[in-house]
Amino acid sequence: MTHAGQIFEAALFASRRNNGIFTREQVRQRIGISRDRWMSGYTAIFQGMRDDHPGGAPDPGPEFRNVFHRVEHGKYQLSKGGERLASKLGI
Repeated sequence: MTHAGQIFEAALFASRRNNGIFTREQVRQRIGISRDRWMSGYTAIFQGMRDDHPGGAPDPGPEFRNVFHRVEHGKYQLSKGGERLASKLGI
């Protein structure tokens, strides 16, 4: 599974446990990787998955683009596109 796929599944799990809201830390913990590994290979991909991503974030590919929406500093939810993807994947 790609990093984007791992991030998406972990975010979906975390959001379902927390009334639709999740944090990067919850995603990292669900994936089960160290903070160093998260910072070196996952956090930039997470940025690219946001619908308001800052410039320079890597493109996670069309399937995982714009699937997260920031609701406040450090807190996210699935965007409409993220909800559609979860439904499409059956997860």
